[in-house]
Amino acid sequence: MTQTLTQPSPPTADPSTLKRAVIAGVIGHFVEWYDYGVYAYVATTLAVVFFSSSNPTAALLAVFATFAVAFFARPLGGLFFGSLGDRIGRQRCLATVVVLMSLSTFAIGVLPTYTSVGVLAPVLLLTARLLQGFSAGGEIAGAASFINEYAPGNRRGLLSSLLPAASATGLLFGAVLMAVLTANLSKDGMNSWGWRVPFLIALPLGMIGLYLRLKIEDTPMFRALVSAAEADPAPLRSSVTGQFKWIAVAFGATLTYGVGFYVVMSYMPTYLKGVAHFDTGSMLAITSAALITHIVALPLWGALSDRVGRKPVLIGASVALVVVTYPAFLFIAQGGVAAAITGGATLGALIAAGAAPLFAYMAEMFPTRVRASSVSIGYNASVMIFGGTAPFIATYLIDRTGSQVAPSFYLVAAAAGAALTLALAPTSKSSHQDALRQS
Repeated sequence: MTQTLTQPSPPTADPSTLKRAVIAGVIGHFVEWYDYGVYAYVATTLAVVFFSSSNPTAALLAVFATFAVAFFARPLGGLFFGSLGDRIGRQRCLATVVVLMSLSTFAIGVLPTYTSVGVLAPVLLLTARLLQGFSAGGEIAGAASFINEYAPGNRRGLLSSLLPAASATGLLFGAVLMAVLTANLSKDGMNSWGWRVPFLIALPLGMIGLYLRLKIEDTPMFRALVSAAEADPAPLRSSVTGQFKWIAVAFGATLTYGVGFYVVMSYMPTYLKGVAHFDTGSMLAITSAALITHIVALPLWGALSDRVGRKPVLIGASVALVVVTYPAFLFIAQGGVAAAITGGATLGALIAAGAAPLFAYMAEMFPTRVRASSVSIGYNASVMIFGGTAPFIATYLIDRTGSQVAPSFYLVAAAAGAALTLALAPTSKSSHQDALRQS
């Protein structure tokens, strides 16, 4: 199972252009995932504002169901923007998705509530979330292709690890913002207008991301492809017919990060407050420790993957999570603040190892002409099925089993699936790797 496609050797970007390209990709990614992730941080308030309060657990499940449903739009967005990116270029698609994400997030901040319009409120919320999902589906494959096609071969792991670091930084920014709001507003103030603030901020952030992405030209690899008249007119069809086995590898390899990110990084504030019963200050400390550890560890793991290879780091992370996740959740659920910080930080560091090499690993599987389409299909399908449903499944498992550590079982299963996929996957022989050796 090898890749044999040929493509022109790409020119390399000068250091100044590379720096601007990385900043454009990373800043835009920060904006995208702040917009997308802040929903989870406001989940308990949204349950009150957008759904009937007669059953709090049912309302929270409805919020997370809305969160999960948005992920079903991600493959559609990935198919649309991935195919478009392979035909017209990464840069224009990335500029478009950051605008769409910012506008749909801003729209949530101005929606009427359940008390104002009844069942229309959750319908409008769902519509905005679907638009967010459509945008997010186009972001990750475009950004991964963009960064990896600019990066020199011996730094792809390091530079592409900045994408998940930007995602986590966006979540951290959202967590800190919510902590400031909850510390300075009463419960009534949060329920009446405070919850809107994180969503309204999305608009100016989006304009910054758009400006940066419009200021950089498309990648050297894509421009070389266009110059050689070798761009694929039907990249989506070519991906499905010619890259299916590698797409399946990308699907499985994503499980550790896809589930880990949404169980630990996104769902954690709700878990700490509603299940482990930490106060707001402790919740912020624990969440921040996990996120900061995750962010700091990402470039370290990415740099390691440049030295030892992507698969050893990814497999090691997945196996470690199979072993460590359950005791880490025991620390979080049954220990004090210090124990919970230790558990959260440990999970954050290991999930970083499952994320840092992932985007370079996926990008290196596929030739330039179908890269964005192929990564979109594998990554977004995995996150749709297993990642987006993680907060809902975690809440459901706790409710049904009565166990505070029930979410750990889901992450253990996902990590085991990723480890098995990676262990069975052969080494890619794509022409992109030939270009990597030349760079």
